[in-house]
Amino acid sequence: MKRINLSLLLSPVSLVFGLLVLSLPAICQDISKNVSSPLPDEINKIVTLSCIPCHTSEGGLMSKSKLNITEWSKYSPEKQKEKAAKMYSEINKGAMPPKKARENNPEKIPTKEQAEIIKKWSESFPADKK
Repeated sequence: MKRINLSLLLSPVSLVFGLLVLSLPAICQDISKNVSSPLPDEINKIVTLSCIPCHTSEGGLMSKSKLNITEWSKYSPEKQKEKAAKMYSEINKGAMPPKKARENNPEKIPTKEQAEIIKKWSESFPADKK
């Protein structure tokens, strides 16, 4: 019987895995291009860079349960105000993007100016009616 060289068997698997890893950024960019945002243009530019694809319907379960930009127009005005304020809070305290994403993609970290834009936007929502 012939013995199969294990390295010959693992080579194709490694190649496929490597190609998947290398194509992941392109896949993520394609997702972000296909998401039409109900947000103002200035906010959408920041969100597109820093929040998509995690916080869309195509994103991870936990991240999209916290904020799903794809569903933004379905949120009540009160919920939009709450989500916008939370978005600013998380960015301001450095919790978003998450630590791993910040380390791997520092260009996705919103600047102080961008955080201020989100703050002003979050404060522009009408006061709650009680």
